[in-house]
Formats: sequence, C-alpha cells, structure tokens
Amino acid sequence: MVPTSQIVDLLDKEFRVKEVGDAGLVEFALSDVGRARATEAFVNQKSGLMFDFAQEVNKIYCVVFTTTEVFDHVLAVADGRSLIFTHHPLDYHEDARGFGPFPEDYLTDLQQKQIGVYAIHTPLDVGRNICVSRSLANHLSLSDTVGFYEASGGYLAFRGSMRTVDLDLLANHASRSLGIDSVDVFDNGASEGLIAVVAGGGDQPDVLKKANELGCTTYITGTAVHRWAFEPVQKANKEFHRLAKEWKINVIGASHYHTEKCAVQDVAKFLEENGFKAEFLDDPVLGEYTSGNWKKE
Repeated sequence: MVPTSQIVDLLDKEFRVKEVGDAGLVEFALSDVGRARATEAFVNQKSGLMFDFAQEVNKIYCVVFTTTEVFDHVLAVADGRSLIFTHHPLDYHEDARGFGPFPEDYLTDLQQKQIGVYAIHTPLDVGRNICVSRSLANHLSLSDTVGFYEASGGYLAFRGSMRTVDLDLLANHASRSLGIDSVDVFDNGASEGLIAVVAGGGDQPDVLKKANELGCTTYITGTAVHRWAFEPVQKANKEFHRLAKEWKINVIGASHYHTEKCAVQDVAKFLEENGFKAEFLDDPVLGEYTSGNWKKE
C-alpha cells in the first residue's frame, strides 16, 4: 500500500496540473451528482484527483476513457484499494454518440471498493515529457521530431519524417504500429514532404494550417472522420478536409482512442519507474476499432 497523496503529488508536478487546467472539463464531464462527490481541487483546477475514494492504494490502472466497459473490468480485477488514472474522465463511443459525461452510476461501486479516480486531459495533451502527440510520434518511429502548435507551455503536434511517404505503406505502418486492422485514409495527391502527427481529435483546421506552413504533406491523426453527431465538430471536420484537399495533404486517421493510448501506456511506465505498481488497461470495445475505410492486408 502507498499513500494516494504520493501518487497525486508526483502526477500533479509532472503534468503541471496547477498551471494547466481545462475549463470545459468539469462542466462537460461531471453531472450534478458527479460534481457533488468530486474533490474541491478537481472542481477548481479542472484536472487532478477527481474522486478521493482511497487514502492508500495497491495499484494504479491507466486508461484512456472512463467507459462503462472499463469500469466493469476494473471492478472485476481490482485487488483491494486502487486508483484509476484516465486521460478523459468521459464515456466515449466511436459513433454518433461520441462523448458523454463520467458514468455516475458507477460512483457508489467505486467508493465502496475504495477505487479513486485521477484525471488529466489538457495537461497530458501538452506534457513536457509525456504528451499524446509526442508518444504517438515515438510509437510510429517518426525521426527528427520537432513540436509545433504550442499551447500552455507544450506542444499539441509534432512533425518529422519516415523512410517512406507512400500513403499505402504509411497506412499499413500506422495500423501495424497501433495494433488495429483499419484506418481512415484520404489520398489528396500529396508530394514528398514532412509528416505531421496530431493525436486524438486532431481534425483542426488551425493545426492543419500550421502543418502546411511547415512543409508537412501527410497528416496522421486520430479523428479524421468525425462520427460524433455534434454540429460544431462536424463543421470543423468539413473545413479540415476542404483545406487538406486544397493544400494536397494526405490524411490518415487511426481513431481517437488508439492514437492517445500510446501516451497512457507511457504514463503507466512512468509510474512504474517511480516505484508505483501500475498497469495499462485496454478498452474491450474501443480497442477493437475496425471502422476505417482502409483495411490491413
């Protein structure tokens, strides 16, 4: 058993939780029931220890989203007092339902079994040592990487190069590297150039514009096809693809989940290296993503 406070102190410092908040996170992630049971620090800082249900823990389970499937799994395998580390304190579906708030129905079970929850969104997006796009670039073996699109003292995107810029070969490389059978591929007739890597919901026109200015001709991201039926994101996605065609930038989308999974796996390693027992838990549904338009041979 280790004090939860030791883990929280380490993570808060590493990811600059007091400096880098996420104003929309509390509003969208928490229902009234969830807000009433969340820690005051989380409500104020918008990140960090969300539910303080265990003073000491045996193990930390690291996940990307707090889906119902993840909670069912954790509740089944947790050995005594535990802590869930999550990048998104949200339910998520790779379809029109998209994002949903933290599943409040599990709060009583988590409290009874003394399983706390620690959540950071933006602090992991722009972490100085571990961040979602850096971890993805490393996982894809991108060389000569340089961060771009600065935010909150870190970078939301990275550019670099690979041995090939052939779109089919890159799609195959991405699918194999991330362990998925399909990706979304858009051939916009790109010429040879650098590769931009933007994990998660990277279908952002402003980020694409910066990538274009830096000479990137391929853009690897998570959400290339926005399946969430939410008008603002659908509008931004259409503009993103319009610009990609205009600027002749090829696009590969490997799902929000799989492109951010790399960073959460790195967090689990970081916790282990600092003396805490940690494990990455794959999502049984999101981990089986197969809805891309390009299939692995």
